[in-house]
Amino acid sequence: MDEMDDCLKEVFTYLCAMFYKFNKLKIIKMKKFLTVAIFVMLCVNTFAQKGDVAVGANFSYGTEIKNIGFGVKGQYNFTNALRAELSGDYFLKKDGLSMWDVNLNLHYLFPISEKLKVYPLAGVTFTNWKYDFSSICGDYYYDDYYYDDYDDSDDSVSKFGANLGGGIQYNLTRNLVINAEVKYQLINSFDQLVVGVGLAYKF
Repeated sequence: MDEMDDCLKEVFTYLCAMFYKFNKLKIIKMKKFLTVAIFVMLCVNTFAQKGDVAVGANFSYGTEIKNIGFGVKGQYNFTNALRAELSGDYFLKKDGLSMWDVNLNLHYLFPISEKLKVYPLAGVTFTNWKYDFSSICGDYYYDDYYYDDYDDSDDSVSKFGANLGGGIQYNLTRNLVINAEVKYQLINSFDQLVVGVGLAYKF
């Protein structure tokens, strides 16, 4: 009987040891699984900005047009840092002159904090400038052409140029972003500094 008890004890001890090893192995595998899962989640979170799309509106002031402008914009993130922005603005008429532009710029984002980023920008612009002589009179020189007392006529010119500047943006919420921006538009005979603020919604 004692031999039987000893045998049963050995079997029980062996089974307990096997059960412990099995559970230990499961725990190790579970830890590995959790480690991989956490790593994947961190990667997803890190690259969450890649492919982001945003749309928004701008409010600007141009030093050549000497008036305020309103516009819309769309943004797309190629990477966390590199973003493209397509925008269009219309500047209100002043002294018979009005203008609109279409811009394609690249931004390179530098994070200052979790919500704050700064960026330099560079790109191209297409502008249209229009003189409305129905609201002004007198003698004017424009692009080497002479206009004398055109009371009810107008003339416009379109020009390509380059944009150089920078900006700062702040995430108000996960999806809502506000920014301030300064850019210099290099346009033949129409160079101007444009200062603006904007609001964008990220999808």
